Formats: sequence, C-alpha cells, structure tokens
Amino acid sequence: MSRKLFGDIIRRQLLPQTWRQMHNKSNSNPPITLTNADYEMLLSDEQRQRCMDNLRNLPAYQRPKALTHHKREQTLAAVLIALCVERDTNAVSLLYTRRSRHLRAHSLQMSFPGGKRDESDADFIDCALRETEEEIGLPRQRVEIWGETKQILLPRTSTIVPVVGVVRDFHISQLKLNHDEVEEAMSIPLQSLLLPTATRHTQFKSGYSGPVFVVDQHRIWGITGYLTYVFLRCLLPNHLKNEALKTNIKFVRPYKVTPPKVTHHHHHHEEAKLDK
Repeated sequence: MSRKLFGDIIRRQLLPQTWRQMHNKSNSNPPITLTNADYEMLLSDEQRQRCMDNLRNLPAYQRPKALTHHKREQTLAAVLIALCVERDTNAVSLLYTRRSRHLRAHSLQMSFPGGKRDESDADFIDCALRETEEEIGLPRQRVEIWGETKQILLPRTSTIVPVVGVVRDFHISQLKLNHDEVEEAMSIPLQSLLLPTATRHTQFKSGYSGPVFVVDQHRIWGITGYLTYVFLRCLLPNHLKNEALKTNIKFVRPYKVTPPKVTHHHHHHEEAKLDK
C-alpha cells in the first residue's frame, strides 16, 4: 500500500538522530528469541484482549499541516492482519502480499490483504475476509477473528480499519493467488521482524519519515510499515519488544532545511543542510 501517499522518496536512509541512537543501541543488545511459550502467550485470550484494547485506544494520527486533504480519504477500506501459526514449527508469522505488477497503482508493493469496502459488505470484518479470499484464496472460515480496530485516518489514502485474526495450521502452499491482484504472498515470522537489523526508517522528500521493516528481500514501508509497527507495539509485551518498538516514535517526523547559505568567492553557490 501506497508509495505516493507521502511524496517522492529520497533513495537513501536519512535517520533522525533519535532513530540513529535507538538503532545503534538495538544493535548492541542481543536479539530477542521467541519461544513456544511466548507464542502460546501471544495467542492467549488475555493477550488477545490486551492487544485489541491497545489498538482501539490508539491516539489519533496528528496530521501534518503541510499535507492537504484528498478525496481518496473519504473512502473506507479494511485490511486483515493475520497471525499465522505455522504448521511445521508452531511459530507465529504475519501474512503479507505483494501487489500484482499488472496493477496501475502501487504495483509490487508489500501490503496486508484487504481493500475498499463494498456496499454488500456487512461490516469491516466482512470486507477484510472477502478481500482476503478474493486475493489469496484463504477461506474466511479459516480465520479466528479477534476483532476490528478503530478507524485509522492517514493522509492521501482511504480510511483504514485493520481486522486482526489468527490462522492456525498454516502453510503458504494452502493459498491460491489471484495474479490479477497479487504477485505473491508470504508469511514473515515475528522473530524476523524483531531482529535489530530489520528496523529501518525512510525519509521522504516532503519532509516526513516513517518506520520500515526489511526482512530478506522484503521491504515493508509506507502505510503497511506503519500498520506493522503499530500492531507489534500493541501485540507484544515490553519484554518481547526490541529497542525500536519500545521507543514511541511518531509515524512522521519533519526534518528542517536551513535557509540557503551564500558563500562570497569568485562564484556563488547555495548549500541546504538537513538537520539531524
């Protein structure tokens, strides 16, 4: 979901100082290793309630003044955040798709299954399950629904309602992809998302930055990166969070460009520096 939502990306990592410090600190700490007992705890009724309460009480997104409203924000959509219990290991993964190369908008980008709500959808849960079945062939009866979160209003995109559920005895081969909509589907282990090396940050030319997760060749950023970051913060207890998830980092953080500095030599040139 959504490369154009926050402007053109600068093709390099420009980490704000607080993120640099946090990233260096996380690399100095031993990585978190999730155990079978941890997975059982994360899927328990108590943790389910805690996670959903956290998601439903998220503070409203603080819209930057520079980002004007767009008509796309008036539409409604739902995505499925599926906790998949892997058949072979009982480890827990998150289910992602990569959008089809044939799509006109945001092709080949990482996303959660989901899409716009239709008039025929009874609610946002119905929407998320319908879209998931249409995109990757996962039957709705396979999903144990935890519930839906509050509406998340982000700039330049549909109002999104994440729906959380569990898929037990999961194997990626069970899916039947609709290649008109989805290029591939993958389940990314929670363990991999918690590695210190997986946590990144992207700076946008529009002056804002957001969380990114990089696992192998998969780069999860934009809205999907934000939803992943928020969900993991709500799901995991503090002792299972890496340093990045323990730090309450805003989704967008402006950087400042200093006024042009003119040097008086034989010729003039301007320098614009980024505050870090």
